[in-house]
Amino acid sequence: MLNAVGVNYTVEVYMKRSLLLLGFALALFAPTANAANFGIKGVNQRMMIVLRKGVTQAQGEALAKKQGLEILKYYKGLHMLAVQSKKGRMQTSSMRLMASPLVHRVGRDFWANWIEATPASFQSTPLPSFGSVVKSLPKLNSKIGKNTEIQWGVKAVNAAGAWGKTKGRGIKVAVVDTGIDPTHPELAARVKGGYNAVEKDKPWKDDHSHGTHVAGIIAATLDGAGVVGVAPEADLYAVKVLKADGSGSLFGIIDGISWCVKNGMQVVNMSLGAAQGNFLFEMAVNQLKSADIPLIAAAGNDGKEVNFPARYDAAIAISAMCPPGGDENPKLCNGSAIAAFSSRGPEVEFIAPGVKIPSTVINGEIKAFSGTSMASPHAAGLAVLAVANGAKGVAGVRAALKAAAVKLPGLSGSEQGSGLIDAGRL
Repeated sequence: MLNAVGVNYTVEVYMKRSLLLLGFALALFAPTANAANFGIKGVNQRMMIVLRKGVTQAQGEALAKKQGLEILKYYKGLHMLAVQSKKGRMQTSSMRLMASPLVHRVGRDFWANWIEATPASFQSTPLPSFGSVVKSLPKLNSKIGKNTEIQWGVKAVNAAGAWGKTKGRGIKVAVVDTGIDPTHPELAARVKGGYNAVEKDKPWKDDHSHGTHVAGIIAATLDGAGVVGVAPEADLYAVKVLKADGSGSLFGIIDGISWCVKNGMQVVNMSLGAAQGNFLFEMAVNQLKSADIPLIAAAGNDGKEVNFPARYDAAIAISAMCPPGGDENPKLCNGSAIAAFSSRGPEVEFIAPGVKIPSTVINGEIKAFSGTSMASPHAAGLAVLAVANGAKGVAGVRAALKAAAVKLPGLSGSEQGSGLIDAGRL
């Protein structure tokens, strides 16, 4: 049962920037060569073949070809093959593969909306539509100027308390999302590259805004204007696994995660998810753990159990916190420090700001979104600062963040984990 982990509650903060760095964009928007296409076309014919230990890639490919399957990509770290069957042959091909002594498991691809309201068939209670939520929310202040560059979320985690030692310079952080807009004035100096796992012949530029918003929370430039990220000198990499409507395939997300491992990312943020797990998804997430890359993930926005991938042991799950004094809208805050919509459970490791967070969006603008999608990148930025300060791998980052966390009064462990991280204590 799929559910949203993204922008369920959003409100615009009116500000528009005029500078679009076109030359920079042309260089960065170039499609990535040799990337498998995991778009919506053919999704119902795609399978992943998990080979048994000791079976070689050549043996697996020979088996696939014998079954008349098109080989899309081999994942060495996961020891599995992405293949595509002929139309109408999926069931037969799957059964024959499972009967082979060379095959451990077979899984199918699927297409879903991973960050917004999903079809009622995938969840018991449909979430409100993007547009309806926008209309219901109160307006914020219309200006964001130099005096408010450090927004409430960045203040709450005391990011500036770490900046005397480090701002995260050179640390590679991947935003596995809808892409990033590298022409945004607050991000142009920070975005270093990217990858499009959805459509190999198209660039990884953001055509939604969700990924760009997440990126800004992590590393928007400290320049006296607009907004600033938690780690304003980190290197951002856009891993586009979702299309303009927030939808994408499971295999696309797996492919994006594998790219992160292959390209040496040091921190990965995933502000997306599903209410049910999948063995292929878990294998991909575990690959990050095996590579000692910390994964920071949004807990979910249904107010219930923690979603996936945040629920996996390999991920660091982040719940969403309300601003001081709460909010007049009960859909956002209802008297508690934890946001009303935030998922919660024993898997939550930390809490971070997630209500009305201003950040970068496409076309050079600044808007405020709410969700655990916004809480997660605050923690990802803190993880970047921890790495820059010497924390090594998943265990080192977890330990550093836990040592810097402060418990919030009135919240249980399932709501806040170890508490709110204070960057000044990293």
